[in-house]
Amino acid sequence: MKTLLCKATAALALFAGVAASSQAGSLTYQGVTFTSTWSGNLLTLEIDAANRSGDWLEASSIGALQLKDLGSFSDVTLVSAPGLATDWTLSSNELNANGCAGGAHAGRSLCFSGERVALADNMVFQFSFSGGAPDLEAPHLKVNFFGEGDRKVGSLLSQAIAPVPEPQTYAMMLGGLGLVGWMARRKRKQA
Repeated sequence: MKTLLCKATAALALFAGVAASSQAGSLTYQGVTFTSTWSGNLLTLEIDAANRSGDWLEASSIGALQLKDLGSFSDVTLVSAPGLATDWTLSSNELNANGCAGGAHAGRSLCFSGERVALADNMVFQFSFSGGAPDLEAPHLKVNFFGEGDRKVGSLLSQAIAPVPEPQTYAMMLGGLGLVGWMARRKRKQA
């Protein structure tokens, strides 16, 4: 019974560590990967659009993005962005098919839009937050992609980006692997 309990505990620890680490702060939708990382009050969003597929296959540019479910903040600054996105305008409105034109969520959401930026591999946007209590772990992302001219392409993405695993998750996974190895070695010695 004790051996069965040890095996179950090890398997559960290993599964929990692997399941949590597989999230890795990424969201992939129609071949486009969105990765968010944060350090202190700085949120970095990387967009890898090199392998677009599905409805976004014909997309050639991005014209707006929104991050919401960010806790609360009093100010946000677009620190860096690709190309002309450095001149994008900040709004607290909801991103919809017409750009940042939906209802306002001041201090909890940001929507940047402006001159369209060509889609590419490794597009990096960095946002700096101040005041309030920002929660940058699992931002909800919305983006508008465009084809040639003003033609909107595909559906408006609206999904949360999974949080990056904590160091404790990796420690739990390594502990589970160690326990499984120890049990296998012990079983070989008994046989």
